[in-house]
Amino acid sequence: MQLRGGADWAGLFPASVVVAAVDHDLSGTLTDEERAAVAHAVPARRAEFRTGRVLVRRALTAIGTPVTSLPTSRNGAPRWPDGVVGTITHCLGVRACAVARRDEHAGIGIDATPARPLPSGVLRRIADVSDVRVAQGLAALRRSGVESPDSVLLAAAEAVAKARSSAHDGWFGIDGAHVELRQDGSFTARARRGTAFTATGRWAVDRGTARAGIVLAAR
Repeated sequence: MQLRGGADWAGLFPASVVVAAVDHDLSGTLTDEERAAVAHAVPARRAEFRTGRVLVRRALTAIGTPVTSLPTSRNGAPRWPDGVVGTITHCLGVRACAVARRDEHAGIGIDATPARPLPSGVLRRIADVSDVRVAQGLAALRRSGVESPDSVLLAAAEAVAKARSSAHDGWFGIDGAHVELRQDGSFTARARRGTAFTATGRWAVDRGTARAGIVLAAR
């Protein structure tokens, strides 16, 4: 299901996932504990944080789990209500969240990043570029005209890391999984460290933004 604005993410998630998205910051009221999480942040960060919380409230209401507050854990990740998995992303021109019921999915990840070349060294941090399948996947996307395939790989790696944070009880980083891109708009992921898993996600490049989404099967 996609709420208003979520159509941009159509095809990246199954119907069991609710996506809410906008291309601008929203007005809205934060609770005291939410305001405390960004009390010392710059105005732009406070605005994107507020927008994320507004979108989350819309999405959780859509799956029948409305909340009045979404606090932040010590590592900065949202503390989702019992029975829910969720994920938030924000970059230039994109604010989005995805939520689902935990009995259907163990983890969920969403990410958006500008489709432009990565800074030197970032690609090698998130991927084993000496791996033939990784290199072939990137090369195939370049040949087919995909804008900045390495940014697609980054978005996929970020989405996987977010999905694992709830499914595997920890943060394994964007370099914690082996990710391979495919020309059909999918990617595969498996653990490089931590809990073993294999999963398939979806990617797209739209209006200068690389987007990726993945769900991990319920235990």
